[in-house]
This record gives sequence, structure tokens and C-alpha cells, in this order.
Amino acid sequence: MPFSYEIDRGRDFVSIVASGKITTEEALATFDAIVGEPGFHPGMKILSDHRDLETVVPIAFIKAWISRIEEAGKLFRGTRAALVESGTVRYGMARMASILTEPTAIEMRVFRDVEEARNWLESPAVLL
Repeated sequence: MPFSYEIDRGRDFVSIVASGKITTEEALATFDAIVGEPGFHPGMKILSDHRDLETVVPIAFIKAWISRIEEAGKLFRGTRAALVESGTVRYGMARMASILTEPTAIEMRVFRDVEEARNWLESPAVLL
């Protein structure tokens, strides 16, 4: 399976690693599995590492993913997600996805460096 994930309930942290070739169905099934976990709750920190992916997610996936976030609503209140990408096209698609999440309950940013992503996730949220 191109996805693996671990939920650390003590740290309110979800770690996802994606590698190889993926399909939209696999990506959405992984999303559904994670939010369906008993330990998943509002305020989780999500680190999704996509540096070893061989495919670029299509716009259809991004739209379906945003729709699922909107449907989940309060489940993502206070949740931060850091996507770690390599490659110009995948980074650009992830940036587009992060912009599309702005009106939702999740706060998402895209990084090229995993440590930078972890530091942002662990930093205090800035309220505007």
C-alpha cells in the first residue's frame, strides 16, 4: 500500500507517509481511515510526507479531499496539517490545495523540508 500512517494520541499527532504510485481512490480511502480512527479528534497535528511519491495528485482528488474536509466540519477545528513535498509540480498542486482549505476548519501549509514542517506543527498557533 502506498500509504502508511500512525496516530500518537499522547501527542495529538498523525504521521502519514505516502510513496510510490497512488490513485485517487487509495488517497481518499486513507483519509477516510484516518478520520475514522477512534483517536482522531479536533486539534490534531498532521504531518503528511509525500517526498517519495511518484505521481501527482489530480485536481479531482484535491476537490474530493476538500469536500471531505468540509463535510467533516468541526472534526478539523484547530487541526494543523503540514504537507512535505518534493518536485515542482507536486509542490504547486499542494500549495493550491492549501489555498483551497483556507475557508475550512483546517490550517494547512506546504513544506519541502520535514523538520521545518515539524517545527511549524509544534509551534503555537497565531490567532489573528
